[in-house]
Amino acid sequence: MSKKQFDGNSKAKKKLRFNYFVPHLLDAQNPDDDVRWDMKDFSEFILGHKHTELNTAVPLGDEIADLEWDTMRYDDKEDHNLYYFQLSKNRSKDIPSKKKLNHDKRAIELEDDEYIGEFNLLVYDAKYNILCVQSNYYGLSTHQIETTLSILRQRIKDTQGKSENDNPKGVVLEPLIDTSQIDNVKKHSIYRRIVVKGSDYNFAASDTYKNNPLNKAISNLQAIGGVNFSIELSMAREKKSKSLKKENVREIINEVLELRKNSDSDVSMNIASKKQEEDSIDFVNLLEPRLTSTIVMNVENRTTIASESIYTNFCEQTYLSERSDGKNNMRDKAKKLSGIMAES
Repeated sequence: MSKKQFDGNSKAKKKLRFNYFVPHLLDAQNPDDDVRWDMKDFSEFILGHKHTELNTAVPLGDEIADLEWDTMRYDDKEDHNLYYFQLSKNRSKDIPSKKKLNHDKRAIELEDDEYIGEFNLLVYDAKYNILCVQSNYYGLSTHQIETTLSILRQRIKDTQGKSENDNPKGVVLEPLIDTSQIDNVKKHSIYRRIVVKGSDYNFAASDTYKNNPLNKAISNLQAIGGVNFSIELSMAREKKSKSLKKENVREIINEVLELRKNSDSDVSMNIASKKQEEDSIDFVNLLEPRLTSTIVMNVENRTTIASESIYTNFCEQTYLSERSDGKNNMRDKAKKLSGIMAES
């Protein structure tokens, strides 16, 4: 094998997905008192103060979330009105090793106050009260981000003399739902994976669905016994151009949607598909099709992607992009799916 094939300094394409939310403040004592959270005051506090003025470390079980203070920026170009910053997930367990080819591995030694960090970029649109969150498989989950933002907001309120100790509000991120994704998925030509889950076998006995593929599969599972079912069909080991049978997948999609519409069944379905072979894969929850977008970056091996670079590509490729096909950019699309009013 040539030296070039071992070269670890080349660039690689990396895909980053963003999910879109409306931030809310939920009153634990009055759950119906649900208001939208205007994050401008929160963001301006971080911009206007030094890191030493606020403890930003938030314990999350065995891990610790932290605000990457120096990444907070405000983009005031034209009418952008965007704040962006990174949150990190830090761990001190399951630490990987360093390894040279044909040599023994070496441990990565950490000081007592050092951690392995993974990062999520958050972009807050102060004009339309939309929070765009970079998805990172190894980073913080949506729930962990909610917890981190809730605690940081309380600490800032305390610092400002506006403590909510008697009635603290928690941050909830409401995903923007894009139902147009269902129609788009039905038009895709390549279906790589579908997962159907549920716990209600009763509809399997219905004459309405007895000849449908999903119903036949669940009828067989019912005969074995059990409470819950999970059916996964995948082309993971096949070429990227290979697809599950399109007609059957679309039939199952229609069946699941019909079940949810006309019964109390808890059946759910997740789909991994793409329009054409060269396109990136779309991951869609059929019953909660969240608004998402994907950017592609050329990344140097052995480097960490700077938050500035991720933000710039996010704006240029999706959020603020000028679309040549006449379709709206992601900001316009998110705006249509979201209201604008919010409270701090």
